[in-house]
Amino acid sequence: MTEKQQPLTSPENEAAESQAVEVAPVPPDNRPSILFCAPMSILDITSGAALSMRTLLSSLAARGFRAVALQAQLFDSAQGAEHVIKAGETAKGKNILRAMVLGVEHLIVVTKATKRPDMTSTEEEIFLRKFREELKTRKPDLIILWGGLLLEMTLMREAREAGIPVVFYLVNAGYKNQETFKYVSRVVTDTEATAKLYRERFGMECQPVGKFIDPKLIQAAERKPEFITFINPSFEKGVNVFMPLARLAAQECPEIRFLVVQSRGRWANALHVYKFKPTDFPNVKVIGHQQNMKPVYGATKALLLPSVWHESGARVIPESLINGIPVLASNTGGSAELVGQGGMIFDLPDIVKDRRDLAATEEVVRPWLEEIKRIWHDADYYEALVKKVALEADHHDIQRSTDRFLEAVRPVVQQSKRPRPVPVLPAPAPAKDVKSAVKHALAVKQQKKARQR
Repeated sequence: MTEKQQPLTSPENEAAESQAVEVAPVPPDNRPSILFCAPMSILDITSGAALSMRTLLSSLAARGFRAVALQAQLFDSAQGAEHVIKAGETAKGKNILRAMVLGVEHLIVVTKATKRPDMTSTEEEIFLRKFREELKTRKPDLIILWGGLLLEMTLMREAREAGIPVVFYLVNAGYKNQETFKYVSRVVTDTEATAKLYRERFGMECQPVGKFIDPKLIQAAERKPEFITFINPSFEKGVNVFMPLARLAAQECPEIRFLVVQSRGRWANALHVYKFKPTDFPNVKVIGHQQNMKPVYGATKALLLPSVWHESGARVIPESLINGIPVLASNTGGSAELVGQGGMIFDLPDIVKDRRDLAATEEVVRPWLEEIKRIWHDADYYEALVKKVALEADHHDIQRSTDRFLEAVRPVVQQSKRPRPVPVLPAPAPAKDVKSAVKHALAVKQQKKARQR
């Protein structure tokens, strides 16, 4: 699909059904080339990492890079897969689908399942063959990926053997095996908090480069704030804090309205776990997953992010700041780093983070509610806070983030292009007998071959 055609679901999701075809031979392309290659799809609209990578590649394409994403039909959630699966349904019998999304060429290996552990060995073989074809015919200047299973390790090893640097995009705290990074040339991450985590865990250096967010795709044209918004009511995102907070607000300040945007986390599931009833929340409006977040941000007065896990760099923070929205977040991972002066940071006790099956107490949620009341009722305070938000938003400019990424990877790319000197082998000792003469002849032959290489 070209950029002039109508998108399938939103400006950033242009994988149209009519474009689900096998890849035809491509003419020579002399642009600098970057290849993303990992089975997890970056067309997943519920994955923050996928959104960031898709935006980075689009930004690089706009700067004259040939940007390609080799992926499979594997997603974090079914909600994030719908538009890609629908596109693939019109191309049954095809092993690889193709789509152009905002200047990025997407090559999609068709899979029967949508979860990474269910990818078959045959599907992995198709993926690996396509990867090898890209390395041979397109010769990318670097590859970017994430993941640590056998297929991903093979991709990294073969890229390094081909002299191509490997850049690992690390934006979560889940990697516990240092062997995952054995073939990596450079690790980039979104926040210093995550860089510090892996420095302490593995003694490994990561280069923070920030978030990749295109304001054209998320910035509301008009703002009429009327909600305190909570996105993705999952256990990791702190629904055990939000629910008692909203319930207390319903009792003390029913005029304050909350908006819950479902994603991988489902509101009904949280109600069941914490034994709440829908009638406990007359002040809460719940909506489904949104493919276009502009209306949500247009209606948001402040954003809540009471995460209870290491939040490497929640994408909703800079998206909110870019929209002029203050953020109230828990002090986990890189949240405080991203919020800066554009909101308020709260500490959560360990029991709230460890026992996600228990609703937080009033003592825990009271400070959050008092800040929300002030934001809702004190116009001068809110106006001053919004001015600070605007200053913080400048730090998340997409061009600055792209510059930081290029600066981080440039040394490993330049190093990979240096000619490798042919090693000088010591001359074999003179032969003393027939057996030694044979060994001598073989050694000389091997030395000649080494010099030719």
